[in-house]
Amino acid sequence: MQEWWISLSGVPQLLWGLAVFFTLLFLLQIIAALFGISHSDATDVDISDSTHSMFFTPRNAIVFFLGFSWGGLACIDANISILWAVLVGLIMVAINFSLLQGLASLNEAGNLNLENSIGKEAIVSIPIPAKLSGCGKVNISFQSRLEELEAITEDEAIPRGQPVKVLRVSNNNQLIVKKQVS
Repeated sequence: MQEWWISLSGVPQLLWGLAVFFTLLFLLQIIAALFGISHSDATDVDISDSTHSMFFTPRNAIVFFLGFSWGGLACIDANISILWAVLVGLIMVAINFSLLQGLASLNEAGNLNLENSIGKEAIVSIPIPAKLSGCGKVNISFQSRLEELEAITEDEAIPRGQPVKVLRVSNNNQLIVKKQVS
């Protein structure tokens, strides 16, 4: 092994050193992320942040040097300009950047905002008594979820299976609905 290392000139030695170092860092980063040890860049990405603060992160630096070093070794092996290694590093960063943005867009609090149900159609699952005299339940799809929520009406009773429209939300978070006219 020592003979192989000594046979390399300065640039390949540098690239091999970078490749081994940044590959180990990258693997440690992945292992830490799998076990929840690391502080993830994916959850820190704020779309309102400037592109510079999202682009220049320690994770992207590791990915750049990982791509640059292995790309440089491939360039030397293929006998082409090592400048292509910079392009490989930048492509790796672009891929990493787009993956992290994609992960950040999946981040959701999961809290329901009942105001988002106003104007939506629902189906009565438990009959709703007339004139605010009690509550029933409706199945409604909003915020990319199907929910069963309490509902009341100001009109006549609404039987099960009847389509209704959400008019507003009461102070105690019940949907105020009206029978849909077919």
